Amino acid sequence: MSRTGFAVAFLLTILFSCEDSYVSDCSDCFPDGVPLTQLKILIRNPEYIPFNPILTLYEGPVENGIIIRQFVSEVSVSFIQVDAILYKDYSATLEFFLDGQRYITTAGACPKVGYNKNSCEEPCYFLYDNVLDLRLKNRYRQ
Repeated sequence: MSRTGFAVAFLLTILFSCEDSYVSDCSDCFPDGVPLTQLKILIRNPEYIPFNPILTLYEGPVENGIIIRQFVSEVSVSFIQVDAILYKDYSATLEFFLDGQRYITTAGACPKVGYNKNSCEEPCYFLYDNVLDLRLKNRYRQ
């Protein structure tokens, strides 16, 4: 490849490698910075309602075994919100029974803050990668 071709390829790579950050809902946009970092842990799918789910929240990957908190939900809630620290890895498991079958789901997240200057009325900060989706997606039926 010629020196000019290499330079053009390099410049195009740099130009298109950065993603524009955007906010899909401006009510999640904070001009003065994100006030509170929370993990949103989705546990219930409308099609499958788990019986007495046990939610275990871990610092880092599940394999490390560093348990932060454990919840036993006796009420039917769709999600749980938990305070978190920015740029820290979290993972969670949800153990439950459904129609006599035991299930364990797992997910991970690392909450981050983004900055957007164009999508809403004024430039703002927003929280992303803070959702742990532990809902049962597919279920094998015999």
